[in-house]
Amino acid sequence: MTEQTFDADTAPDAQYPDAVEAIRTRRSGHNFDPDGDVAEETLREIVRDATLAPSAFNLQPWEFVAVRDEERLDDLVDLAYGQEHLRDAGTGVVVVGHTDAERTAERVYNEWAEAGRISEEDAADRIAQAEDDDADREFAVRNASLAAENFLLSAHARGLKATPMTGFDFEGVDEFLGLPDDLIPVVLIALGESGGDEPERLPRRSVDDVLHVDDY
Repeated sequence: MTEQTFDADTAPDAQYPDAVEAIRTRRSGHNFDPDGDVAEETLREIVRDATLAPSAFNLQPWEFVAVRDEERLDDLVDLAYGQEHLRDAGTGVVVVGHTDAERTAERVYNEWAEAGRISEEDAADRIAQAEDDDADREFAVRNASLAAENFLLSAHARGLKATPMTGFDFEGVDEFLGLPDDLIPVVLIALGESGGDEPERLPRRSVDDVLHVDDY
């Protein structure tokens, strides 16, 4: 496996170099400052950025559940199989996905019609299209994961550390949060202030290893 380097300054063709730098310097890590605190307004701004992620039919089928109470966070750590960096982070954010595309489509497109963004006929057509979509777990996971990546980049751009986790008790977290039947937990993110440097980045596969043109 050949490796690639991540020099944030080697993107002369970038129209938005700050965005490239955020992508290339973002790291997942376990070293959080246990005395740090993420302001609620900062959390809200990060979620605002996360909601700008693309989604199928623009249905935006995601929710974000932030766990900040210490006792609740202790319970969430247990459900994450004892990943202590979640406790040190001080905030655990569960990115939740909708599995019912039809209901989400009705809400979104009817709101657009009421606001005059689209016609009622267009809204009905779009809702019908969503009804034909295979709106299951894959729908929820794919779309919520896009929002999760925006969340990670937004947190990093603000000097915070955000580490995604998929190793947790999904059914347990579902019950812990009291999610309705059409919502599922997709990604758990530890969010907090950095406690210092992380180990050197592990090797990443090179573009030559992963890019295929026209066919595999």
